[in-house]
Amino acid sequence: MRIVGASLLLGIVALACPAPPPPPPPPPTTTSPEAWPPPDEQALVDAAAQPVLAGGWVQGLVVGVADAAGPRVYGYGGLDGNSLIELGSTTEVFTGLLFAEAVQRGAVQPDNPVRQFLPPEVPFPETITLQQLAIHTSGLPRLPDNLAPADPANPFADYTLAQLHEFLGLYQPTGTPGETFALSNVGTALLAQIVAPDYEANLVERVLDPLGMQRTRVGLDGLAQGHDGDLNPVVPWTFDALVGAGGLRSTTNDLVAFLGASLGFIPSTITPLLQAAQGKQSDQMALGWHLMDDGTTLWHNGQTGGYHSFLALDPQRGMGVVVLSDTSTAVVDDVGLVVLGKLDAPRLAPTMDLSTFVLDLHVGRYRLERGVYLEVQRDGDHLVLLSPGEAPARLYAASEIEFYMRVSDVRVTFSEEKMVLHRADGDVTARRARH
Repeated sequence: MRIVGASLLLGIVALACPAPPPPPPPPPTTTSPEAWPPPDEQALVDAAAQPVLAGGWVQGLVVGVADAAGPRVYGYGGLDGNSLIELGSTTEVFTGLLFAEAVQRGAVQPDNPVRQFLPPEVPFPETITLQQLAIHTSGLPRLPDNLAPADPANPFADYTLAQLHEFLGLYQPTGTPGETFALSNVGTALLAQIVAPDYEANLVERVLDPLGMQRTRVGLDGLAQGHDGDLNPVVPWTFDALVGAGGLRSTTNDLVAFLGASLGFIPSTITPLLQAAQGKQSDQMALGWHLMDDGTTLWHNGQTGGYHSFLALDPQRGMGVVVLSDTSTAVVDDVGLVVLGKLDAPRLAPTMDLSTFVLDLHVGRYRLERGVYLEVQRDGDHLVLLSPGEAPARLYAASEIEFYMRVSDVRVTFSEEKMVLHRADGDVTARRARH
């Protein structure tokens, strides 16, 4: 699950709702597990990271590897193992651990109805369980429909527990809970509120301190400067009621140690808990971890307005990989997949250089429904999309009529009379109002 960054077209196309994450990473290539990682690991990591840096996809990134040989960290673009990065939805790995811990000590049971942990004045379906929250089969939506941030650049800062209870009290299931896998940030945040109501303090006591993770917290200062997909500096994100779905900050050094402990290479008093969270709960999920198509490799990614994180654990190989970036782009996942041996090279969208004549054909004003207008302008050798209340988003040319963004997953196709925005949750058409 992923909370994504720049809230492109917030309130116009999808109110505060992030685009779905990319599908689980592809199955392993033909590289044999015995031959992985290759002898020259530095060359492998460089080959994965350098094209991403050279193409301007990220400002900087850090790669960490954990296996029986110990931790290794590779920094690029001014970042290193101590650089503090927002984790976004990779936070859910730790929320899964808190749920597993609560079950181990008998505070909750997986089949407990969520309703019994809510205030009496908050009606909620009796059929939704804690386990369904944990493995994303509750039927709850990705985000609550009463999310209306005062500052779109920091969209979750002012969403309170009272607002979450208001949403839950009005929620009506559209299907049968437990039947369908559908990612839900609000479901994970609700689970965290139940098993760890003082999220940071509970996590420090039960997980972080036992692992010696002193640089993994919610409110830790000293963040590396974050950037959107166009490499523009952005402000950090803060969280209130939804903290358990995306509020942690961490470093590569801390997360490499976490991977080492999760693989059993670092002794810990919570080793049984780390192992329990890795247990398969469904075809898609362990506790807090997603499962790749091979059915054994665990992973999670996360994205905020200015950062991206990728975390993976391959218990069969005894190997873990973390990649953190100070840039909000899913390309970071591909770097991790290359290092993990699941991908040959990062999948970077091609970019064409177009003449100003061709670019000017698409310049104009485009009308969405309800009288909302988008503007396409030319800025030197490229196009920029302007939408109400949003920072300008650069359009990168894949062809003379097809463009993509790096600040979101939106692709754009132009024709003489319209512009179509291709989003993961459907296409949106804006008709040309003025050239």
